[in-house]
Amino acid sequence: MADKGFLIEDLLQKKGCSLVIPHFLARKGQFSQKEMSENEEIARLRVHVERAIRRFREFHIFDSPIPLNLAGSVNQIWSVCCLLTNFQGPLIRPTEKDQDEEEKTDEKTDENTDENTDEKKVEDS
Repeated sequence: MADKGFLIEDLLQKKGCSLVIPHFLARKGQFSQKEMSENEEIARLRVHVERAIRRFREFHIFDSPIPLNLAGSVNQIWSVCCLLTNFQGPLIRPTEKDQDEEEKTDEKTDENTDENTDEKKVEDS
């Protein structure tokens, strides 16, 4: 995912990746309904990416130049900061809908577990 103007699609294709960017308005004057809905979806997802980046920047480790003696460790420092952001909890608060869906999933898992336990008891007998 990138902003408009990042012309890196050819580089990503070499790595087997695709680039997701909002549609350009250009000379059309108006987006089609499909383009509008795709742009809205990209914007909705982009919010989460921006929140993750903000969390990373809160460490302020890369705000100043990295000393030359740490240049070999930059990837490790980056990885540690990213891992630490994963321990900070969810980027968004779950909605009631999300919680309801999670409860339904938990109930199905419990039912499947109960069925498997019952089957094992019958087999053991």
